Amino acid sequence: MSNNDNPTRMVPDDRQEQIILVAATHFARHGYDKASMARIASEAGVTRALVYHYFPGKAALLEAVLRSESEALLAATRFNPSLSTQENLRAAIRAYLAHFSPAQDRAINLHLQAAAQPAMVSNVARANHAILAQRITAALALADDSLTQGAITAWLEFVTTLCAQVADDQTIVREAIVELCIRTLHAATTTGVDKQC
Repeated sequence: MSNNDNPTRMVPDDRQEQIILVAATHFARHGYDKASMARIASEAGVTRALVYHYFPGKAALLEAVLRSESEALLAATRFNPSLSTQENLRAAIRAYLAHFSPAQDRAINLHLQAAAQPAMVSNVARANHAILAQRITAALALADDSLTQGAITAWLEFVTTLCAQVADDQTIVREAIVELCIRTLHAATTTGVDKQC
Protein backbone atom coordinates (compact mmCIF):
# COMPACT_ATOMS: atom_id res chain seq x y z
CA MET A 1 0.00 0.00 0.00
CA SER A 2 1.39 3.40 -0.94
CA ASN A 3 1.33 6.52 1.14
CA ASN A 4 -1.27 7.92 -1.26
CA ASP A 5 -3.72 5.25 -0.10
CA ASN A 6 -3.61 6.54 3.48
CA PRO A 7 -5.45 9.61 4.72
CA THR A 8 -3.24 12.50 5.78
CA ARG A 9 -1.74 11.69 9.14
CA MET A 10 -2.38 14.21 11.89
CA VAL A 11 -0.80 14.64 15.25
CA PRO A 12 -3.20 13.58 18.04
CA ASP A 13 -4.02 17.14 19.12
CA ASP A 14 -4.94 18.12 15.55
CA ARG A 15 -7.02 14.97 15.07
CA GLN A 16 -8.84 15.60 18.36
CA GLU A 17 -9.52 19.21 17.32
CA GLN A 18 -10.83 18.02 13.95
CA ILE A 19 -13.28 15.65 15.68
CA ILE A 20 -14.42 18.47 17.98
CA LEU A 21 -15.04 20.81 15.01
CA VAL A 22 -17.05 18.19 13.13
CA ALA A 23 -18.98 17.29 16.28
CA ALA A 24 -19.78 20.97 16.93
CA THR A 25 -21.56 21.25 13.60
CA HIS A 26 -23.25 17.88 14.15
CA PHE A 27 -24.57 18.81 17.61
CA ALA A 28 -25.72 22.22 16.37
CA ARG A 29 -27.68 20.68 13.50
CA HIS A 30 -29.07 17.56 15.17
CA GLY A 31 -29.04 18.30 18.92
CA TYR A 32 -27.66 16.01 21.59
CA ASP A 33 -30.29 13.27 21.47
CA LYS A 34 -30.07 12.72 17.71
CA ALA A 35 -26.29 13.05 17.50
CA SER A 36 -24.54 9.92 16.29
CA MET A 37 -20.98 9.08 17.25
CA ALA A 38 -20.73 6.86 14.14
CA ARG A 39 -21.85 9.70 11.86
CA ILE A 40 -19.48 12.14 13.56
CA ALA A 41 -16.62 9.69 13.01
CA SER A 42 -17.60 9.26 9.36
CA GLU A 43 -17.84 13.01 8.75
CA ALA A 44 -14.44 13.50 10.45
CA GLY A 45 -12.92 10.77 8.29
CA VAL A 46 -11.90 8.62 11.25
CA THR A 47 -13.04 5.38 12.81
CA ARG A 48 -15.63 5.29 15.54
CA ALA A 49 -13.02 3.59 17.73
CA LEU A 50 -10.75 6.64 17.38
CA VAL A 51 -13.56 8.98 18.43
CA TYR A 52 -14.13 6.79 21.51
CA HIS A 53 -10.38 6.76 22.15
CA TYR A 54 -10.47 10.53 22.64
CA PHE A 55 -13.99 10.83 24.03
CA PRO A 56 -15.41 7.91 26.08
CA GLY A 57 -19.00 8.81 25.20
CA LYS A 58 -21.34 11.33 23.62
CA ALA A 59 -21.53 13.40 26.81
CA ALA A 60 -17.73 13.70 26.94
CA LEU A 61 -17.66 14.78 23.30
CA LEU A 62 -20.38 17.38 23.86
CA GLU A 63 -18.47 18.70 26.86
CA ALA A 64 -15.30 19.02 24.75
CA VAL A 65 -17.28 20.85 22.06
CA LEU A 66 -18.86 23.26 24.54
CA ARG A 67 -15.53 23.94 26.25
CA SER A 68 -13.88 24.58 22.88
CA GLU A 69 -16.65 26.96 21.82
CA SER A 70 -16.61 28.64 25.23
CA GLU A 71 -12.87 29.28 24.83
CA ALA A 72 -13.49 30.67 21.34
CA LEU A 73 -16.15 32.99 22.74
CA LEU A 74 -13.81 34.17 25.49
CA ALA A 75 -11.16 34.89 22.85
CA ALA A 76 -13.68 36.75 20.66
CA THR A 77 -14.80 38.91 23.60
CA ARG A 78 -11.34 39.67 24.97
CA PHE A 79 -10.92 43.38 25.55
CA ASN A 80 -8.62 45.28 23.21
CA PRO A 81 -6.45 47.73 25.18
CA SER A 82 -6.47 50.20 22.27
CA LEU A 83 -10.27 50.59 22.52
CA SER A 84 -12.31 52.42 25.14
CA THR A 85 -14.36 50.49 27.69
CA GLN A 86 -17.57 51.35 25.81
CA GLU A 87 -16.10 50.19 22.49
CA ASN A 88 -14.88 46.96 24.08
CA LEU A 89 -18.27 46.22 25.64
CA ARG A 90 -20.05 46.85 22.37
CA ALA A 91 -17.54 44.70 20.45
CA ALA A 92 -17.98 41.89 22.98
CA ILE A 93 -21.77 41.98 22.66
CA ARG A 94 -21.47 41.93 18.86
CA ALA A 95 -19.20 38.89 19.19
CA TYR A 96 -21.84 37.21 21.36
CA LEU A 97 -24.48 37.86 18.69
CA ALA A 98 -22.23 36.46 15.97
CA HIS A 99 -21.35 33.42 18.06
CA PHE A 100 -24.98 32.52 18.65
CA SER A 101 -26.00 32.96 15.02
CA PRO A 102 -27.53 29.73 13.68
CA ALA A 103 -25.55 30.33 10.49
CA GLN A 104 -22.37 29.54 12.45
CA ASP A 105 -23.41 25.91 13.13
CA ARG A 106 -22.18 26.14 16.70
CA ALA A 107 -23.34 23.99 19.58
CA ILE A 108 -22.63 26.77 22.07
CA ASN A 109 -26.28 27.69 22.25
CA LEU A 110 -26.19 26.21 25.74
CA HIS A 111 -29.93 26.57 26.18
CA LEU A 112 -30.55 24.15 23.32
CA GLN A 113 -28.30 21.53 24.89
CA ALA A 114 -29.23 22.16 28.52
CA ALA A 115 -32.06 19.63 28.68
CA ALA A 116 -29.70 16.83 27.64
CA GLN A 117 -26.81 17.52 30.01
CA PRO A 118 -27.91 20.20 32.49
CA ALA A 119 -25.06 19.89 35.01
CA MET A 120 -22.35 19.92 32.35
CA VAL A 121 -23.86 22.84 30.46
CA SER A 122 -24.30 24.78 33.68
CA ASN A 123 -20.66 24.19 34.67
CA VAL A 124 -19.33 25.32 31.27
CA ALA A 125 -21.55 28.43 31.28
CA ARG A 126 -20.65 29.27 34.89
CA ALA A 127 -16.91 29.04 34.19
CA ASN A 128 -17.29 31.24 31.10
CA HIS A 129 -19.35 33.83 32.98
CA ALA A 130 -16.91 33.95 35.89
CA ILE A 131 -14.10 34.99 33.55
CA LEU A 132 -16.28 37.53 31.75
CA ALA A 133 -17.55 38.97 35.06
CA GLN A 134 -13.96 39.56 36.21
CA ARG A 135 -13.12 41.29 32.92
CA ILE A 136 -16.15 43.57 33.20
CA THR A 137 -15.50 44.31 36.88
CA ALA A 138 -11.94 45.36 36.09
CA ALA A 139 -12.86 47.35 32.96
CA LEU A 140 -15.56 49.33 34.75
CA ALA A 141 -13.50 49.66 37.96
CA LEU A 142 -16.38 48.19 39.97
CA ALA A 143 -16.22 46.84 43.50
CA ASP A 144 -15.26 43.17 43.45
CA ASP A 145 -17.95 42.06 45.89
CA SER A 146 -20.72 39.46 45.85
CA LEU A 147 -23.46 41.92 44.92
CA THR A 148 -21.54 43.27 41.92
CA GLN A 149 -20.46 39.80 40.77
CA GLY A 150 -24.03 38.55 41.12
CA ALA A 151 -25.38 41.50 39.13
CA ILE A 152 -22.84 41.01 36.34
CA THR A 153 -23.43 37.26 36.24
CA ALA A 154 -27.19 37.86 36.00
CA TRP A 155 -26.54 40.39 33.22
CA LEU A 156 -24.44 37.81 31.35
CA GLU A 157 -27.35 35.36 31.59
CA PHE A 158 -29.58 38.08 30.16
CA VAL A 159 -27.17 38.74 27.28
CA THR A 160 -26.76 35.02 26.57
CA THR A 161 -30.50 34.42 26.52
CA LEU A 162 -31.19 37.53 24.45
CA CYS A 163 -28.52 36.67 21.90
CA ALA A 164 -29.76 33.09 21.61
CA GLN A 165 -33.35 34.32 21.15
CA VAL A 166 -32.71 37.04 18.57
CA ALA A 167 -29.57 35.91 16.76
CA ASP A 168 -31.48 34.89 13.63
CA ASP A 169 -34.21 37.55 13.74
CA GLN A 170 -33.42 39.82 10.81
CA THR A 171 -36.13 42.30 11.83
CA ILE A 172 -34.09 43.46 14.83
CA VAL A 173 -31.31 45.97 14.23
CA ARG A 174 -28.13 44.55 15.77
CA GLU A 175 -27.08 47.87 17.27
CA ALA A 176 -30.44 48.09 19.07
CA ILE A 177 -29.57 44.81 20.81
CA VAL A 178 -26.11 46.12 21.68
CA GLU A 179 -27.51 49.32 23.15
CA LEU A 180 -30.15 47.43 25.15
CA CYS A 181 -27.41 45.27 26.65
CA ILE A 182 -25.27 48.31 27.50
CA ARG A 183 -28.18 50.10 29.19
CA THR A 184 -29.03 46.95 31.14
CA LEU A 185 -25.43 46.57 32.31
CA HIS A 186 -25.40 50.19 33.45
CA ALA A 187 -28.65 49.67 35.39
CA ALA A 188 -27.40 46.40 36.92
CA THR A 189 -24.12 47.86 38.13
CA THR A 190 -25.28 51.27 39.36
CA THR A 191 -25.94 51.20 43.08
CA GLY A 192 -26.98 54.74 43.87
CA VAL A 193 -23.76 56.26 42.52
CA ASP A 194 -23.76 57.44 38.92
CA LYS A 195 -21.25 55.27 37.08
CA GLN A 196 -20.67 55.55 33.34
CA CYS A 197 -20.17 52.43 31.18
